[in-house]
Amino acid sequence: MDSERLARAVHLRHELHAHPELSLHEVETKHRLLVFLQQNTRNLDIVDPGERFFYARYTPADPEDAAKPAIAFRADYDALPICEDLDVAWNSANRGVSHKCGHDGHAATLAGFALELDARGAHQPVVLIFQGAEEIGEGAKVACKILEPQGVGEIYAIHNWSKMERGTVNLVDGATMPASEGLSIFFTGKTSHAAEPENGINPAQAIAALVAALPGFEREAARGGYAMITVVQLSVGSPNFGVNPGEGVVRLTLRAQQDADLRALEMSVRNRAVQLANDAGLSVRAELSDVFPATVNAKACADKVRAAAEAAGLAWHTLPDPSPVRASEDFGYYEQVVPGCLFYMGNGFDYPDVHTQAFDYVDDNIPRAVDVFAQLAHLK
Repeated sequence: MDSERLARAVHLRHELHAHPELSLHEVETKHRLLVFLQQNTRNLDIVDPGERFFYARYTPADPEDAAKPAIAFRADYDALPICEDLDVAWNSANRGVSHKCGHDGHAATLAGFALELDARGAHQPVVLIFQGAEEIGEGAKVACKILEPQGVGEIYAIHNWSKMERGTVNLVDGATMPASEGLSIFFTGKTSHAAEPENGINPAQAIAALVAALPGFEREAARGGYAMITVVQLSVGSPNFGVNPGEGVVRLTLRAQQDADLRALEMSVRNRAVQLANDAGLSVRAELSDVFPATVNAKACADKVRAAAEAAGLAWHTLPDPSPVRASEDFGYYEQVVPGCLFYMGNGFDYPDVHTQAFDYVDDNIPRAVDVFAQLAHLK
């Protein structure tokens, strides 16, 4: 990557890091990225649909090249509700919000690639997608609708990851990040005086029985890989010793390597909740949130990443199956439309994990990822 263009990309990364915004609130972040591309490129068509994303398109001047399928690249730019305590000049200026997943680096990398693309050109159309709301699974769900109209044939993205050799490309053939969802189950019975529990219907026993059944559901659903349930919240009543509560909720994160296994896991939990509610005379309802499909790399696209890494002079590693990365990513929405590959740039085995206060994006990975993107897009 050109050193002057790299310096601009790193400066942008620090600016984004200093001004983080949560999912669905990335107004300033989106504006900064749009302005950066508008001021630093001349050969890209920049389109803002007015939603949770925008994109830039490069179209070759040669008619034969312009008629080829487009290749797309995606970056996210939302932050997390985590306090910052780093001693760096680009510390977060937004109290309680910070870029602890590295989306500032992902976005700066794609912006840096935009500079290279603008300066060098390519022998095929290239689409660069910048999206928000990845952390809650809402960004790609909207942005993926442009793939077919833009003639995209394949799509790629990076995610930085610790516990991997620094500066290396790491990837999986097939399922690389699991499907997951937040499932909240609300039980409603009848409140009574604590001295007269027989006059009420307390949901505590039903909730306890549901939680006890969860390990069995995990085993049943893990047909195509792993399946797991994490209890993230239990709530029944209030700290009032004179009241027998009539309402309660259990909130779970369901996770499975395959989409079908996640659906089976959810159905098992829902059916058991209904059965327990009926037995106890309770009403029950469920709500879903933070829904992520599985991210499943196409083998052909993963092989192209391996070849691109080699051409860029970078080492690459194929991760074991199942993938050691069990966090979810909304990149799977794009892969439901076209083949793609999400690969990891290693931060170092001892580097702080993402979603922790000590984390900051590794700037040295920006040019490495840009060089891989450049090889994938066959820049001139």
